Amino acid sequence: MEYSFKHGLTQEVSYGSLLSERRRALHERTAQAIEALFGAQLEEHCNELAHHFSCSGNAPKAVQYLHCAGRQAVQRSADAEAVAHLTTALGLLETLPDTPERARQELALQITLGPAWMATKGLAAPEVEATYTRALTLCRQLGDTIQLFPVLHGLRTFYQVRGELPTARELTEQLLALAEKAQDPALLVTAHRAMGASLLGLGEPRRCPRTSGAGPGPL
Repeated sequence: MEYSFKHGLTQEVSYGSLLSERRRALHERTAQAIEALFGAQLEEHCNELAHHFSCSGNAPKAVQYLHCAGRQAVQRSADAEAVAHLTTALGLLETLPDTPERARQELALQITLGPAWMATKGLAAPEVEATYTRALTLCRQLGDTIQLFPVLHGLRTFYQVRGELPTARELTEQLLALAEKAQDPALLVTAHRAMGASLLGLGEPRRCPRTSGAGPGPL
């Protein structure tokens, strides 16, 4: 049976009259239908899917699509929207069993959330510190060295802007060690620029690393 409502208020009243279990079932079926119909273009429907799976109580699926919606919001500089999606996802994630997979999902969410907090609250906001500190804990817990570089870089930026230069330099040294171990040119340039900025801030410009084409940079 299908229903069609010509007035939004009629639709709202009808929806409100449904039992909560019935509502959840309808949201779940709607989300499943979207997945089946648009399997090749799910990225275009992340917001809808996140909404329906959240309303259905399907936390794992809701987290998946909220993260997708959050990434898309960051890409188009809709950072406040990204924060809303990602913090909602983190809240739902806490309701799931504490497993390594949940930790990996949380790490990915925190890494996506960091730049969104920087854009909305500022580079030295407490939310930035909390996000990257938690991400660093997760990296060490999981033994994840791949994500460690962006996490250290985000945390180091927070301390640099806050003027806590010795801490920023300590984190920068860890960045440089990771970059040298990986021998990745892009990481090496980023780490050397960060080190240059740290040493410059500490009044030690003579010790700034010399990397072709890369000055110390503003941060």
